[in-house]
Amino acid sequence: MKRLLLIIWLSSGTALAQSHDGSVEQFPLDSLLNIKVSAATKYDQTTSEAPASVTIISSEEIARYGYRTLSDVLRSVHGFYISNDRNYDYVGIRGFGRPTDYNDRLLLLLNGHTLNEDVYGSAAIGTDLGIDLSSLDHIEIVRGPGSAVYGNNAMFAVINLVTKKGNVIDGIHVTVGGSTLNESTASVLYGKQLDNGVNVFFSGLYDDIEGKDLYFKEYDTDSTNHGIAHHLDWDRSYGILSTVSYNDLTLQLYGVSREKGIPTGAFDDDFNDPSAKTLDQRSMVEVQYHTALAVDKSLFSRVYLDHYEYRGTYPFEGIETKDATTGNWVGTELRAQWDVDTKNRFTLGAEYQQHLHADYHFWDPTQIYFDGNFPYSLFSLYVEDEHQLSENLSLSLGIRRDEYSNDVEATTPRVAVLYYPAASTTLKLLYGEAFRAPNIYEVDYADPVSGFKANPALRPERIRTAELVCQQRIAEGIIGSTSLFDNRVTNLIDQNIDPLDSMFQFQNVSVAHASGVEAELTLRIYPEIQSYINYTYEYAKDDNSGKKLTNSPSHLFRCGASIDFLEGNSAAITFDYESSRITLEGTQTDPYLITDVNFLSRKVLDHFKVSASISNLFNVSYATPGGFEHKEAAIIQNGRVFFAKLEYIL
Repeated sequence: MKRLLLIIWLSSGTALAQSHDGSVEQFPLDSLLNIKVSAATKYDQTTSEAPASVTIISSEEIARYGYRTLSDVLRSVHGFYISNDRNYDYVGIRGFGRPTDYNDRLLLLLNGHTLNEDVYGSAAIGTDLGIDLSSLDHIEIVRGPGSAVYGNNAMFAVINLVTKKGNVIDGIHVTVGGSTLNESTASVLYGKQLDNGVNVFFSGLYDDIEGKDLYFKEYDTDSTNHGIAHHLDWDRSYGILSTVSYNDLTLQLYGVSREKGIPTGAFDDDFNDPSAKTLDQRSMVEVQYHTALAVDKSLFSRVYLDHYEYRGTYPFEGIETKDATTGNWVGTELRAQWDVDTKNRFTLGAEYQQHLHADYHFWDPTQIYFDGNFPYSLFSLYVEDEHQLSENLSLSLGIRRDEYSNDVEATTPRVAVLYYPAASTTLKLLYGEAFRAPNIYEVDYADPVSGFKANPALRPERIRTAELVCQQRIAEGIIGSTSLFDNRVTNLIDQNIDPLDSMFQFQNVSVAHASGVEAELTLRIYPEIQSYINYTYEYAKDDNSGKKLTNSPSHLFRCGASIDFLEGNSAAITFDYESSRITLEGTQTDPYLITDVNFLSRKVLDHFKVSASISNLFNVSYATPGGFEHKEAAIIQNGRVFFAKLEYIL
């Protein structure tokens, strides 16, 4: 199929990339833009061809800037911002970040496999993800609605984590490290292309954070240890990830377990009680088969099995209250792709899921408050068509139908017009719709003792998005991009009080509207220096009240630079500015500017690499809004943290 990028990318600046043996090599800046991304349409395209606003974070950038979690990565990307409540990390996107939404309006993929679980719809972006980022080849970040391709949860963005191939790693990497948070970490990375053609990849990660004492002024009384949570911010996690591929067949395995202490007294817990904690476990196995039926036709199929488990312990008045969730589901997908001619690509796909177990339990030693299992099934059908209308104009159309056995249904379209007025310019006019089906907790949870009732009439949240994207080569070694976006969310689900009986219930009560502008420059003017700078202005409001949404900063400014010195070593610095956010109590957090630095050595004694980083270099005190379960309006974040690791390469 004819690709318009042939007229766009002219070699100019240079950048630095990591070769297979870990050394540094140079390549044109355009190579960054020619990295293939599959998250937008489920088949490979460049960022210029994709019918969306796309950011690619390469493995080189991950290493240079010292990113350790997906949260760290997203904190650097325009339009994204992070909150942490000392239990989970949450991401806000383009002004929309509902407190304690467990990232259920974001779709997270691992090599195209959905990682959102089936009870709350949550996506893990912190230590609960359990993936060593050095095992990733790149991260695809696709802004805007993705339900026309993926269905549920893909409201504001789709993020795809793409792992390295075994032949790229070609050996064993063992890493040990630690931080001033009383942290110990270790990881192993193995990859090999065997003589019989089998490609093997394996990654394992272990992380143990003891944490430090934390002070919360809201609990500063004699009976609550004067607001000091003693050794309760601990975090222990481990994860494994593996792929084995041979010709057209790929086997993928993933598992993670993360246990976290809760120091905040959330959900009216007894403050400073060491038994307060949560446990999250996720696992999956998937087999993929992708083959070319002819020069112009291909077939993709997969079958998979997923598991999710959650356990929470919340001490209340000396009694350990507990809740638990288990999700088990199987699924299959079949997708056919046909290049009708050199100007037209047609894709037809179908997916079926059977959710065998989706339960929630809530109890204490004296009584059971809730005990329910709500299995369901899902059938989806989607169609995409990409048509080259002329040499500099293309049209991308997509639509998907999702039908659930519990009477939830959605039809979501997407339209994209891509125009190339000059060899250095790409314009994208985008329109899309997406939805989030209400999860089983929102629909079915009922507890008369605590004053909660179910809502079987709850409808899916929906979003409509219009966006204009411009990508521009400004000068030699300088690429710029700008996006104007407008989002409207209807049927927004919030916990409310029913005036008829004064009971809590999840209801479709709100309509939200957000609009803004994003701009970014990527610079590779000199071979030894690379940098980025981006800015986001966003304004999100509740249409019913006219008030600005909570947890929604208006201004985000990020920039970073990395320089190579002394034959392959590198040093990087990043700045992250964020304006204030409104809390659930109506107060405002203080704006902040955080500075991070990272040092990376490429080779020490041939087989070793050393890296060291300082997060929050100037020890800035800042906080992000808490959720409805917190007494604290805003949760204090980490001050200065030093981290170092040693990697052995064999």
